[in-house]
Amino acid sequence: MEDAEQPRQKRAWNTGTLLENLGAPMLDSRGKVPTEECSKVPATQGTTTSATSSMSKTCKALTVVTFYTEGPPQDDCMPLVAAVGQLQELLAPLGGEVELLRYTPRSLADDEFYRNHCCPPKRRSKTEPYMELLPHAHKLGYYAWKPLVICKALSQVEPGSMLLFMDANLQKYQDYQEGLHDLLKTCRKLLERTDFFVPLEDPMWKRIQNHSKSLTLELMDACTYNIAFAPCICVNRILMRRTAMVERLVHEWLHWCGQSQVICPLPNPKPHPLCLFHTPEQAILAILVRKRVLQKEFPSGWPFYSYAPDSRVFHLDFLEDWPMTFLMRCYRRLTAAIFFVKHAVMAFRYPIDHPFWKQFERATPVYLLKFAFRGFLMSLMPLPKDP
Repeated sequence: MEDAEQPRQKRAWNTGTLLENLGAPMLDSRGKVPTEECSKVPATQGTTTSATSSMSKTCKALTVVTFYTEGPPQDDCMPLVAAVGQLQELLAPLGGEVELLRYTPRSLADDEFYRNHCCPPKRRSKTEPYMELLPHAHKLGYYAWKPLVICKALSQVEPGSMLLFMDANLQKYQDYQEGLHDLLKTCRKLLERTDFFVPLEDPMWKRIQNHSKSLTLELMDACTYNIAFAPCICVNRILMRRTAMVERLVHEWLHWCGQSQVICPLPNPKPHPLCLFHTPEQAILAILVRKRVLQKEFPSGWPFYSYAPDSRVFHLDFLEDWPMTFLMRCYRRLTAAIFFVKHAVMAFRYPIDHPFWKQFERATPVYLLKFAFRGFLMSLMPLPKDP
């Protein structure tokens, strides 16, 4: 990965060259794929292992793509081989209608974009700001691999076919195992009104502004209330239908994830007082899709669904309609306020005995007090309206 201090002009040129080598069109001065071009990123030979191990285009009803680490000696990350095996078993009852594509750091080792942007940086601060809950993100380039594997998977499905990206860590997140028996039904329903779907999560307080460093917003021309204070998406599942518009969006996402100043937590010379986290690839995609809503490329009210509170189950029974009614918004603001008040009161206990917070070394009482104060204030901020 390039150093954060590298001049922006040079980084943009390198990323453009990489996209061109992958078969993608060059982006214009706004960082967008020209509308007249439909891009394809060919899957590099041997970069996937799938149910058929075939590089030809799949005609399955749904293609599921995931990325997982194998652990030492293959890579310096947590081994998730068993988790992906479990995912394959859970998808097996769907028969021949679903195909699973799998990528690993080893399978992507020959990919130029991966080598340049998804490997551990040579220099890194041990106390990266806003990365308390993602302490190992640097090992894989702050998740820049995500749009890369989606680009490659899109090239393997027929136009109009459905593609679902899924996070692989079923062991850590038990909710990922639920609802898969109805996966085809769920995906078809979610794509009735749009060709690209990513759910919201806790939209009353999880906003782009408090999930992104300020410099990312600035470099992506997103320092407006209508963008920065819009709800943030949750990218553990990303559902799409292969269309020219979706390909342009994913390639633009890939482009911005190749910009070190945008995706890395540093530099960030002007931190926003309400920022809680920097969610690298998620914040970038959240900005891109919000712009498309404001430009009316996505329908008003997109994405139409949010995860239910305390759930990440990808099933219609666990998704709430979006936008919310006025009374529901009031209720969610109240529950969010109570949540943060409780965190403030328990700030000295949670780092020790809370099942979530005790996992993180940097989740100190001082950190939790900041989290509670900033989150409480954000929960009171008005939501921007769609056009």
